[in-house]
Amino acid sequence: MVNHAEDSEGSLDIDSYVEQDDEFLDEDDDDNLSLDGIYENNDTDHYGTVDSPPAYYPGIALCIVCQQRPPYSKGGKSYPTCGLTCAAALRDALNSSPSVSTSSATPGPSSQRNRSYRGRGAAPFNPTSRAPRSPTSTADPTISQLTAHLGGHAHRRQPQSANRSNHSSTGTSTVVVDDSPNRSPPTPMVKCVICMVKPCRDSKYVTCGLTCAEKLCKKGGPNPKNCDYCHRRPKAQGYNQCGKTCADSAKLACLLCKSRPKFKRYHLCGKTCKQIATKMTPLILDVPLGHVTYEMVENKFKNAWKFPGNPCPPIKKIYKIIESRDFLRPYDRYKRVLSVGNEVFRYHGTTRRCTLGAPGNTQLCSNSSCPLCSILKSSFKTSLAKPSGAFGAGIYTSSASNNYTSSGSGALLLTKVVLGNVRQVNGWNEVMSLPAGYNSVVFDRQGGSLNETIVYSDDAIRPVFLIIF
Repeated sequence: MVNHAEDSEGSLDIDSYVEQDDEFLDEDDDDNLSLDGIYENNDTDHYGTVDSPPAYYPGIALCIVCQQRPPYSKGGKSYPTCGLTCAAALRDALNSSPSVSTSSATPGPSSQRNRSYRGRGAAPFNPTSRAPRSPTSTADPTISQLTAHLGGHAHRRQPQSANRSNHSSTGTSTVVVDDSPNRSPPTPMVKCVICMVKPCRDSKYVTCGLTCAEKLCKKGGPNPKNCDYCHRRPKAQGYNQCGKTCADSAKLACLLCKSRPKFKRYHLCGKTCKQIATKMTPLILDVPLGHVTYEMVENKFKNAWKFPGNPCPPIKKIYKIIESRDFLRPYDRYKRVLSVGNEVFRYHGTTRRCTLGAPGNTQLCSNSSCPLCSILKSSFKTSLAKPSGAFGAGIYTSSASNNYTSSGSGALLLTKVVLGNVRQVNGWNEVMSLPAGYNSVVFDRQGGSLNETIVYSDDAIRPVFLIIF
């Protein structure tokens, strides 16, 4: 039985091997930062995005058919074969063998007409890779390496009569071996790390479908002693991953599932994780030390520290703020309506009356008088602004990271702000409300290295990151 998950954009069959890419749409919010504080207009994330994540099996570097070239990977899809020739050979072998279920592998398409390979060329021709190698006295060495990596053991064939199959099952993988002549090498079924029953959706996933994916995102892997990226091998002593391969992958990982590469500019891996995350909004996700997103925010924070005589304090925690589509829609509409978008990143300091952001606490409080949690629940409100402010009742932000924060109870929000048409002022109290024909007020100080930015519309600003220091 296949489970189906519904969202506002239509039906998404999570538990089947869908051909639709699990990629974001153009209108999806990315919240990616550049060093100068302005959104990049291209698809390049200079801090280490992955356009073509490698096949999930970190111990397998060769096509499982020809064992000569790396598995094919492009556009967010990964395959166990190197190209069309080997994909066709593997598919034919699977279809011709009654003892091997095609649901236990993702062989890839058999022709260029297949949608998954649409617009992609075939691998270079090599006569030796036209067909799978014949089985030998032991399982194929590549498969043996895979099952060993997944915690299983290579299956050794025993003398059997023709047309008889052996089935070898381990805790994390199942290899089916057919002793008939001219059969293809056995294909591993990589089991879901949560239920340990169903096969993984494909080589890019560690779970079988949406139900197990949600459990992984909310509670993590079933064994806290295992690597927090592959969830299959024990952590190396003193580390959260099992080895260098997973440690390097974790630096680029999705901030929710932490088991797949983040997609391009985005902080999540795809629509599946975004769908799960939006169910839990408002939500803050811990950004681990060493992650490319952590380094990006930290560098921006240090560069924006404008407090002569006081060194920039070390950051304790960074959290990515995840909000619902309804929360972001007014901001996106406001940005589109303005003929001059002029979107920048600015800091807003506030106080907290709870322990949100402390190590291990990502749960918003229910205290209606907690400024931090109120902003995360309903964004900024000009109705709560004080008319006695230096430029009237507006929402104040700054390009400096040291403004508006107090030790202990303070929290710093890195926000995105649509400035639109800016009214530049030269002194305090020069204007006390939004001047006609403008969308924001900016007061530059210290030769422009420090400024106060004020907007007077709730829809002109949204929180992006929470910084605790």
